[in-house]
Amino acid sequence: MDRISESHDAGASRSLSFVEASLNYLIESSEKPVYYAFEPPAGTPRITGTFVAQTVPIRNAREVVDDLSLDKQGFELTHQETAVQDFYEQEEVKRIYYPEVERLLKEATGAEKVVIFDHQVRNLPLAQRGEKNAREYGKAVHNDYTAKSGPRRVRDHLPAAEADQRLKNRFAEINVWRPIRGEGLRCV
Repeated sequence: MDRISESHDAGASRSLSFVEASLNYLIESSEKPVYYAFEPPAGTPRITGTFVAQTVPIRNAREVVDDLSLDKQGFELTHQETAVQDFYEQEEVKRIYYPEVERLLKEATGAEKVVIFDHQVRNLPLAQRGEKNAREYGKAVHNDYTAKSGPRRVRDHLPAAEADQRLKNRFAEINVWRPIRGEGLRCV
């Protein structure tokens, strides 16, 4: 690993470990890009747009874990134990892990309500074999939500009157990522 000097909020200079990786970015275009996470309608391309690989540094956030917050950096790293034995068993994940994540998010954000509506397990070999509902890893830098799709998700998962009321206040769409084998920090 190389070292790089970077300044932080406190004005102090800190040396963070990093690796360089090639990530795929969408090139700006007047044409609206489309990506289907699942099989698109017949005759429809799964992905549109042009992507270009760029080499970027990826820093080790574990070295600044106490300096991270959802409000400033948009993510946190936290420890979270789980009682889940098999993350490939969807019903076990829904029964055990969803309530665990709900508690985690309420503690992390102070939210009065958390609605968990989806989970993905990413494992390339299993995805290629079509096993255990596993999906491939994302192949390009992307956002999961937009200014339009975020409120739409609230409307998709709450009764209309409740969605209308909640959308008058601050809300957040939060992805929770974790390794499903071994120990490690969880990304909220």
